[in-house]
Amino acid sequence: MSETPETNSATSEPENLQGKIDIPAPPAIIETLSRSMADLNTIGKMIAEQEQLATEVVNTINAPCFNLVRNIANIEEAVRFLGHERIVRLATARSLRASFFTSTQSFPEEVWNVANRVAVANVLIAKELKLADSDQAYEIGLFHNIGMALLYNHTSRYRIIIKSAYRHESGAISAFEKHHLGISHAEVSGMLAKRWLLDELAVDVISNHHSTQWINQQFKENSNEELLNLLAMIKLSERISHSCGFIAQAPQNYEWQRVAPAILNYLGLNETQLERLKRQVLEGMKQEG
Repeated sequence: MSETPETNSATSEPENLQGKIDIPAPPAIIETLSRSMADLNTIGKMIAEQEQLATEVVNTINAPCFNLVRNIANIEEAVRFLGHERIVRLATARSLRASFFTSTQSFPEEVWNVANRVAVANVLIAKELKLADSDQAYEIGLFHNIGMALLYNHTSRYRIIIKSAYRHESGAISAFEKHHLGISHAEVSGMLAKRWLLDELAVDVISNHHSTQWINQQFKENSNEELLNLLAMIKLSERISHSCGFIAQAPQNYEWQRVAPAILNYLGLNETQLERLKRQVLEGMKQEG
């Protein structure tokens, strides 16, 4: 099946947004934290000065999906418990809400809600299958679709285009977007992730998470194990959380059909084991409220 879907009448004439998307810089506190060599006490005090961010990070760490051995009382304790790198990942992830999802429009809110679902699923799957640290899984989940919000701000047609992309039987979501817009939300998400100083592997996964040919090629070549773990995690999370249904009301995940054999083979999962994992993850997601 072709990787380049045909034009859908619902999306009208193609346009080219390549090079026209403004990628916002991270909040000053995130850039400072990412580049800081300060001790943990100083890091804790720096985040504590951002009261809303500090509260969000602590609440996130104490969420059921992280399943810590004890409750964390404040941001200073969180920093000492998790360390610099892991706390910066969580602070960066939580900064997205205030930076991009402050409007009352329904579509950006849908994007954020789906990102939250995938982030929680990522954490649960990463822990169950030992694929990644919880904070890295959470960060990638919140960042992976952020490009949708940016593209929505640049064209009134985006909601129609992305829904059509998810519903297209080719399963080539990024290719569909690029055909109609010259760029995909995954690419934009990756550009933002890079500017917000996420690590190189996370940027690669986010940038290519809808590039089915690229994904299959990585598993075929048995490339970097950490990269394959992160790719398997995000695609499983999208499948289990049914993100295509929430974003596009699409009953079928055509993309999953194209990448499932490589991913399930890599993880050593059969369909029965996948269904068992799905039940476990969905049950864990219910606990998040």
